[in-house]
Amino acid sequence: MAEIKDFLHKPITTSKINFWSTFKNNLELIYHSLLPHAFPVEPNSKITKKSIKKRDIDLVYESSIEIYKDSKERINSLENKAFNLMTYISAITALLIFLLDKELNTITKILAFTSILTLILALLISLRCIGIKTQKTLFINSMFEFNDNQLPKSKSKKHIAAELINNAIFNQNIADNTTDILKASRMLLFCGIILSLVTFLSFIIQNEERKIEPNKKIEIVNSKYIDSLFLDYKKSKTLKSEKISNKTDTSNKKIEKVILLRKAEK
Repeated sequence: MAEIKDFLHKPITTSKINFWSTFKNNLELIYHSLLPHAFPVEPNSKITKKSIKKRDIDLVYESSIEIYKDSKERINSLENKAFNLMTYISAITALLIFLLDKELNTITKILAFTSILTLILALLISLRCIGIKTQKTLFINSMFEFNDNQLPKSKSKKHIAAELINNAIFNQNIADNTTDILKASRMLLFCGIILSLVTFLSFIIQNEERKIEPNKKIEIVNSKYIDSLFLDYKKSKTLKSEKISNKTDTSNKKIEKVILLRKAEK
């Protein structure tokens, strides 16, 4: 007896990741996104009106409209995603440019410029996903047949349905390529974010070191000042003791003289 679970998909499991092959594929994707692209090659075979049976005309026609709409909506959705991605890239780049106005050490400067370069590449790739002109749409020549000496005649429903399907296939191919380009931009944005975080961390460490250095200098100055004060105090103390001893010596000598004078009078 059939149960509901027999018709449901199995839970999604994790897959093993080959980091080297993933890294290599991502580099190839970025390289593909930066280079100019050729016009898509037409397939060996196309859908024609002969491919559609008479009894299925209405069903195929309605389905072809939906397929064509989906292909156009997918491209529009990718363009919106690319625009949003550009907003994030611009915001992070602005923060890094603001950071360059500060006093930075060599390592932090190199990290900042590398981050900005990575984000600029991501921005340029994202621009390729906006305003995609390589799309196929229906025009009057897809709906009417034009002859030199005759009035235009409308084409059959089969022909229009076949045109819609072929255009949808072409647009989906463009959307697949745009998806790859957008994926490359996201990867560069991810790398740019990581490099930006390292840059800001390096800047924070640099500031902390700069705060510690003046404190050390102050401590050294204070210790030297205290030592000098202590030496001055010692010197002054010894001088005072010497003065006191000299006074006592002179007073003792005076007393001895007085005693001698009295003894002489007797």
